[in-house]
Amino acid sequence: MDIFEIHELTDDMMKLSHDTFYKFLEAALNKDLCELFRIQGIRDMSSLSSITIDELIHILDFDVIELNNLKKALGFVSADGRFYLRLGFRNLLDRLWLLVGSKKNPSTNTLQPTYEHIEDYIVKNLPKLWKQSFSSSNEDNIPILIPWIKNIFENFKKSKNQFRYDSHVQQFALLLLILGGRNCYEFLRLNLPGALPHISNIESLLRNPEVKITEGQFRFKLLKEYSQSNHCNYVFASEDCTNSICRIDYDAQINSFIGLSSPLTDGVPKPNFFRTDNYEELKIWFDNYNKSKLINIHVTATDILKRWLYIYNQCLAQNVRVIGFSTDADPRYLRAMRLCSRFFAELPNLNLFKHKDNFHLKIPDRWSWFFMKGQQLLLFMQDSIHIATKFRNRLLSEVASMKMGDYRIDIQHLMNLIALKNKLDHNLIKCDVCPKDKQNFVSCRRISSDMVLNLLNNNKNYTGTFIYLSLLNSIIKGLIDKSTTIEQRLYHIWTAVFTCRMWWAWLQNSKIKNIINDETTDSIQKIKANSFITKPTFWCIEINAHTLLYMVLLVINNRLPVNVLNTFLFNSQGCENIFRIARALSGPYSSISNFTVKSFIKRCDKISVIDSIKSRSGQGDNYNFKFPQHHKTDKEIHNYSMNYIKELNLTEYDIEKIIENAFEAAKKYVTMANMNTLLINKNIYTLPALSQFIVINISKSGSKVIDYTEDIDFDQDSDEDELDDEENDSELLDDETLSKNGTDDEDEEDEGNIISNLSDIERQDFQGCRIYDKVNPQYIHKYFRIRVGSSVKYLHKQTACWLLTDSKSRLSSDRLERVKTSG
Repeated sequence: MDIFEIHELTDDMMKLSHDTFYKFLEAALNKDLCELFRIQGIRDMSSLSSITIDELIHILDFDVIELNNLKKALGFVSADGRFYLRLGFRNLLDRLWLLVGSKKNPSTNTLQPTYEHIEDYIVKNLPKLWKQSFSSSNEDNIPILIPWIKNIFENFKKSKNQFRYDSHVQQFALLLLILGGRNCYEFLRLNLPGALPHISNIESLLRNPEVKITEGQFRFKLLKEYSQSNHCNYVFASEDCTNSICRIDYDAQINSFIGLSSPLTDGVPKPNFFRTDNYEELKIWFDNYNKSKLINIHVTATDILKRWLYIYNQCLAQNVRVIGFSTDADPRYLRAMRLCSRFFAELPNLNLFKHKDNFHLKIPDRWSWFFMKGQQLLLFMQDSIHIATKFRNRLLSEVASMKMGDYRIDIQHLMNLIALKNKLDHNLIKCDVCPKDKQNFVSCRRISSDMVLNLLNNNKNYTGTFIYLSLLNSIIKGLIDKSTTIEQRLYHIWTAVFTCRMWWAWLQNSKIKNIINDETTDSIQKIKANSFITKPTFWCIEINAHTLLYMVLLVINNRLPVNVLNTFLFNSQGCENIFRIARALSGPYSSISNFTVKSFIKRCDKISVIDSIKSRSGQGDNYNFKFPQHHKTDKEIHNYSMNYIKELNLTEYDIEKIIENAFEAAKKYVTMANMNTLLINKNIYTLPALSQFIVINISKSGSKVIDYTEDIDFDQDSDEDELDDEENDSELLDDETLSKNGTDDEDEEDEGNIISNLSDIERQDFQGCRIYDKVNPQYIHKYFRIRVGSSVKYLHKQTACWLLTDSKSRLSSDRLERVKTSG
């Protein structure tokens, strides 16, 4: 007798007990399963309805010697001691329990399982099946698949218009819409009924004010929440800019025009400044205000400095300490950094140290080579990748003719290696040496690799190029490589600093003759300038080296946590990444990779949603989302040589030894290029003498910056801004309340909306344009009231933007062309 041949248990079968019960089990199931029932003391058929299969086999999970033979007969035991019942035996028991359950339930006339039974079984056993599966052996969190299936079962019980979705499913759907696009989302929704909410419901989540990004508005409260969730109140900010399509758009959600350059107050833009219900005022804005061509405020160094101080003060009010800022080596940002850090710069009228939380260190007097002041409000790091590419690009310059001592620094030396040596010896191709993309960092790594340096070092004529690319290698190891220890970082970057200082000192003291017999001072200085790296690159290397050492001293003095020494994170590559992601969010069926200011903000809303879900995933529940990672990022995660700095065992004495070694390494480079003889003759070959020469000559030259910006009272401005925001919010609330109450009084509408006369329009039928005779009072704020002839019409504000735009701005999809355009 086979259990699967039995379609229904008879009344007599349900009364089986003791020996007759065991005989039935031995015949319908098998001898080993029958023995399991004996061991568990189950003596009758009717008792099966009160226990489960898992309870029956639970005893086999224990290490009982007497049960070893039974375990081998019924299933397998894993290394961790867990017992797994054979699938065939599990099916036999499932059939028996189904027969007993159907007999116990008088309303069940057939053995076909009901919908509720199937749902209950699947929902209860899904987590268990997941935990037992081999794929989840290393998983702590339950996949989103499980609540998703549960939600589908719930929706199958309801009509289509009553579908409801769990919060986790809504988050999953939102991520799917953002990452896959509308077409992908709709394809899955239509083919998986009950699984995903309608796209309009998901888009409403994107309009949530909590995640809404507003042009010119800082989100300091969200920063506070994020820092609290990560238990860290220190941040290092970064900023960058990129080109955008120059176009003015209307944002109906905030009732404001976007794409015009907002006026600044102490370097801070006014959010929602361009709001109006007057068409004539919009025309004035089009004529008198600049249109935004860049994402991010790109103004003067003074405005940048004021904005940084505003951000610092507002973050401090939220108990978040901004350590410093990182940018992309733009000259305006560089000037602002030097002014704030007083690095060969002065701010005589601006008091930066009126707060008690500024950094203060006692720099030893013997450190004459350290030029940074001991008291600092903010610290700065220029983007190290930009420094490396600028350093490499100087080698490609048609204007520069760099020289170190007796040797030229020439790109042709690398071309000769490619022509004369096997590719396996240097691993170079021509586009590595002369890249079309001036921001190609991979090229910097390749031309400064150990293989290339060894080949250059073997040819004495290539000495200048060897030293120059060795400095590039030191910059990469000191500022960019993630596996470099803090001692190695200090050594490499200060080797580059001291070599550049001695190189500059040699140029200032060398006698250079002009081949065109123009011996004027300006001409000689121009030749010397073209023989050296650019001033911005020189200042960037100096600032980064000083900031790195200053932060090491702060950690030694317990002013900052040790993890701030992971300085390879302090760059503007995060901003670059956001720009890349924003361009990629155009969708698979769109070839448009560029954006206007408005579309960039909309895409940043989506990026903000993704980051918010990522940061909160797994908090408060067992469900977790997994995101794909770039293969390079995945390699970094599994690269165990890349260890984040967790402790620091350095003293001032150790630092001095590192600096001495770095200076000795720089002297070796100088000697190789035969620059040492002149430096010795001028008594600037020792570290104190060289440092004094640099300080005196930079102070005399035009490189020192003095700015007479007046002091700013951010506290007073902050209070006024908050008050203005509250008043604006209350007015908006009143308008919304009126619209919700259904006010249809046309006289009141006339008072609130100024009529503009468009007398030059002859057309009366505006089909295809958003110009209407009547509009819903609830949306009256989205329209201008205009007079066309003798009739009053409503002109949508986005249509007004189209009407006032007389040219179409274009931006190349090729990044190289965009860079050329911005330059």
